[in-house]
Amino acid sequence: MLTERATSERPNRADAAFETRDFYLACFLRCTGYELVNLRDEGRHKVFVFRDRGTRRADVMAFYGDATSVRPLAFAAAIKDMKGLLHNG
Repeated sequence: MLTERATSERPNRADAAFETRDFYLACFLRCTGYELVNLRDEGRHKVFVFRDRGTRRADVMAFYGDATSVRPLAFAAAIKDMKGLLHNG
């Protein structure tokens, strides 16, 4: 199942976005400075929409490849904040 997609072919454009349904990837992206621009419904699921960056593909691959790190307390705070968005949004 596809969980991510870029909504523009040119990620350097100001309106380019990246979408994911992967909760922990979304938390990681928040920790690394990606701007969350929308949280939208997709059936019973939520889709996290971020402003895209030119480095996004490398950042996502580093996350899934366990080749990066973030501050543990920042990650825990992002999880708490994002769960709040899911349950109150």
